Amino acid sequence: MTDTTRRRTLVAVVTGTVGALAGCQDLSSDGDPDAETDTEEEIFSNDSEADDDDDENGDDDGDVTVEEDTDDDISVDGTVEVLADVEVDGSVEAAGVLLEAGATVEGTIDTGGTVDLGDDSEVGGDVTAGGDVTTAEDAEIDGTIDTDGAVDLGDDSGVNGDVTAGGSVTTRTDVSIDGSVDAGGEVYLGNGTEVDGDVSGESVEEGDDVEIGGDGSDDDDDDGIGWFSFGSDDDDE
Repeated sequence: MTDTTRRRTLVAVVTGTVGALAGCQDLSSDGDPDAETDTEEEIFSNDSEADDDDDENGDDDGDVTVEEDTDDDISVDGTVEVLADVEVDGSVEAAGVLLEAGATVEGTIDTGGTVDLGDDSEVGGDVTAGGDVTTAEDAEIDGTIDTDGAVDLGDDSGVNGDVTAGGSVTTRTDVSIDGSVDAGGEVYLGNGTEVDGDVSGESVEEGDDVEIGGDGSDDDDDDGIGWFSFGSDDDDE
């Protein structure tokens, strides 16, 4: 091999090596494992931030299910469901409230939507609602009901206060209301219902053995007794 040939061969080898190194450098910058790892870490970081946002805002903006006893007040923009036999030792403010059988809210309930109380559930304070208020059997409300909707009280349920409704009021069998009933719609009092105060509505229908503490018939009876007693005194004279 002549000197000229050796020089040409050496130049070719050097040129190829430089090109290969440049190619490796391009591969490293565009598609090396570190670059992929950085991308995955960036996506994961974004997901984590989204999860953090959900943790911070999800409870306030969405529906909540209460699975265990709590001493806290609950205030959310969504609905609140209290599972069976769970106790909330506070008040509940939400878009809607559902208490399953045996659930308890020791404080008040304030909602722009509906309130549904399951069997043997209890509320320790007033119930204020924009929608219908419905109770199942043996539910107890130790306060008033004030709603723009209708009220439907289940068998053997009780309200320790006035019932005020923009719509109708219906009581089932053996319901006890330690106050008055004021309805914007019709009132139906089921068999054995007891109301300590007055009852008013577009119309009032009573079942058997209904007792109303402040109804007109009681006033008429009192007037009649007074008139009869007065007449008896005149006769004696």
